[in-house]
Amino acid sequence: MRYVRQAGSDPAFLLKALGEAGGELQRAFYGIPERELQREAGHPDEGWCLLAIPYHVKEVERGVQEQLSTILTSRRPEIRNVDFDDIPFREDFIEEDVEELLEEFHYLRRRSTYLLWDIDERDWNRTGEHPYRGQVSVLQLAREMYQHDLEHLWQARRMMDALAAGTTR
Repeated sequence: MRYVRQAGSDPAFLLKALGEAGGELQRAFYGIPERELQREAGHPDEGWCLLAIPYHVKEVERGVQEQLSTILTSRRPEIRNVDFDDIPFREDFIEEDVEELLEEFHYLRRRSTYLLWDIDERDWNRTGEHPYRGQVSVLQLAREMYQHDLEHLWQARRMMDALAAGTTR
């Protein structure tokens, strides 16, 4: 008997959602003036500006892609930590072009989803040893990527709404 999986546990659902995230982020940022991208956010997004979001998701994507590759290609994979909650330093992204950041994220995400499309059901349960969390599976990483996408899409929307209402610093 097949059990009902909770949302975010079905590999087919995760692949679809992960594949759509790059386009969603690009649409969300379309046409925003550069000065608005660099304006610091107020509560609850202190420490962030809109330009930090595509930089951050790109960096997280690069790290998770490395984790996935390590798990899927190593016999005893040890994966490095990727900080999903890291707020990037302004000097790391302030000179970046938002379209280039979004394109790079989109490219990296496409590579991640191609990697996941090529695995079988057994590979979704393969694990790597995380330095702080212990055993982490491919399915857990994909679910975390999906959740991370949602959090930052909502954050971008919240920040854009605040800009439109004139409630930023």
